[in-house]
Amino acid sequence: MNSLSSSFSTAAFTGYNAQQMRVREQARRWLEQDVLVLDTEATGLGEEAQLIEVAVMTLGGRVLLDTLVRPSIAVPREATLIHGLTDAHLSQAPSFPEVFATLWPLLQGRTVLAYGMAFDYRLLGHDAQLHGLALPPELERETPPVQLVDGTRLHCLMQLYAQFWQEPSLDSRSQDGWRRKSLAMAARQQGVAVQETHRALPDCRLKAALVQALGEDAPATWSGLQALAG
Repeated sequence: MNSLSSSFSTAAFTGYNAQQMRVREQARRWLEQDVLVLDTEATGLGEEAQLIEVAVMTLGGRVLLDTLVRPSIAVPREATLIHGLTDAHLSQAPSFPEVFATLWPLLQGRTVLAYGMAFDYRLLGHDAQLHGLALPPELERETPPVQLVDGTRLHCLMQLYAQFWQEPSLDSRSQDGWRRKSLAMAARQQGVAVQETHRALPDCRLKAALVQALGEDAPATWSGLQALAG
């Protein structure tokens, strides 16, 4: 049990609802299957942002890929302030096509977790298109995850965590009514130590620790926290 959860009374964790139980069961299945975790860093958040770092590891901690990527545009100062990467860091890094040739075979046909998957998926698709490449087409879908014709399944851990933590959102754009949390905040809420962030491999490790926490006996919830505070 993680340190934050263990500090809560057992009463705060009785009565997980059906959605929360589904998330916990999903986390445990992922841990058993040792699925993949993906993280990317980019030149920004906009539509034209390009990939500058990517890491892939298993939930069990085996690192499959950890590399910088040389973009075709400069890294803006505001992006450098977040992840610390500059044009100088990337000048000798492999190009996107070189990295993609290694990256996609790792992901192909696998279950892949990312925190804010929509961004990572769009980023990879945009860079692929820039270089005359393409991600496999999507199967028709009404709900997550994104499923591709090559069998790859892309899950958003941010969305799943929001559905477990269940803090009501005041944002009308929230499709399920739950407030999204940053990766660092979600980790802290589950008693996971947060050190380096906004680099691909450390963030992969943080995501893996968050999934591990969700699969434990008594992960914390917003309602449990409110009950203790009240």
